[in-house]
Amino acid sequence: MSKHDTNLVDILMSSAVDGEYIRDQISGTYCSYTDANQPRSLEEATDSQSKYKELENGLLELLKARERQAVKLAETGSVSEAVDQLSTIIADCPFYASAYNNRAQANRLLECSADAILADLELAIRFANPDNSDGVLGQAYTQKGIVYRALGNQDEAFNSFSMGAKYGNEVSKMAAPKENPYAKLCGKMVSQAMRQLRNPI
Repeated sequence: MSKHDTNLVDILMSSAVDGEYIRDQISGTYCSYTDANQPRSLEEATDSQSKYKELENGLLELLKARERQAVKLAETGSVSEAVDQLSTIIADCPFYASAYNNRAQANRLLECSADAILADLELAIRFANPDNSDGVLGQAYTQKGIVYRALGNQDEAFNSFSMGAKYGNEVSKMAAPKENPYAKLCGKMVSQAMRQLRNPI
C-alpha cells in the first residue's frame, strides 16, 4: 500500500517488536546483510523478468491506478473492500506483484490466516520487478519477517528480514540484527559471563 514502510513501522511497533531496532539503527550498530542469504532462484528471477516486461506494455499504469483506489479504501478503514478490489486486480492480472504484497498487508490488518498471507507474499516475491525499483521485493520480505516473528519462527524471521535488508527495506535493516540467532546467543553468553563476574562463586 502507499507509505509501506511507515505502515510497517507502525505495525512493528504495535506488535511487540520494540524500539530497540530504532535505537540500534541510531547508534550505528546495524551491519550489512547483503551476503546473508542466497538470491532468488534463477527460475524465479527469469520468471519475474518475463512477466514484468509484459506489464510494461501499457498495462502497468492502469493496474497502479486501480491499486491506488484499493489503497484509499484501506486507508479510510474499508479494509475488506480493499482486499476485494486487490483480489479483482489479481484475477485480471495474476502476475502483478504489488497487488499480492498489498493484499497480504490488508489481510494482516484483518488478522487472516498466516498461511494465506505468506502465500500472497511468496507470489509477490516471485513476480516482483527483479531490480526492486518499485520496492516490492523489500516490502514483501519484510512482511514475511513480521509474520514469521509473530509465529515464533526465529530462523525464518531472520532470513526474511535479511533479504528485506538486502533489497533496501529500512524496516528490515533495523529488524535483521535483532533476529540474528547467533547475535542473540552471543548476547546471552555475554550476559551470563557478566553475571558471573558480578556474583563470583
